[in-house]
Amino acid sequence: MQEISAVQVKGQPEESVKIKYRILLAYIFYPIRAGLFGFALFFTTIFISKYIGYFVNNTEEFYVDMNDVILSLLGFVLLCLIKFLENLKTASQKK
Repeated sequence: MQEISAVQVKGQPEESVKIKYRILLAYIFYPIRAGLFGFALFFTTIFISKYIGYFVNNTEEFYVDMNDVILSLLGFVLLCLIKFLENLKTASQKK
């Protein structure tokens, strides 16, 4: 005898989940990751330049203040925006 069974799957199809996951990666995760890299790059540059200034006795104290962190946020915003716009450009070219 053959048994016939029907299973109803509630929720989203698997392809829809994969598409949402790709969109989440392309437009949120990758830009934030690039932004964090930009922040680290700017902060490291500021840190090294201040340390070199202290090392050659250009300044008497070596310190990193809040303005340096805020300036490094510029690197986060720039690289995050660049990566986001690259993904938009790629998506528009595929269509």
